[in-house]
Amino acid sequence: MGRFVEIAIDAGAIDRASGDAIVRACPVDVFALDAAGRLAAVEHNEDECILCGRCVELAAGAVTVRRRYGAGREVPAGGGSDG
Repeated sequence: MGRFVEIAIDAGAIDRASGDAIVRACPVDVFALDAAGRLAAVEHNEDECILCGRCVELAAGAVTVRRRYGAGREVPAGGGSDG
């Protein structure tokens, strides 16, 4: 888990094709597919998240990104970097 960002993944709800799309869409390499083809967060990259919301949008509720600072709100699809 990142120090500033918490990423939760319901890997069972994301098929390999969707997981691959999320990996490709992330501009800062926060995600990868594990050996079984399931979406996983790359722990040492979590704090690189720019809160763009692309993963949230593509995962249709199976990925949540929450700020661990300020109001601690979830990042919506489409992103949002305010406190």
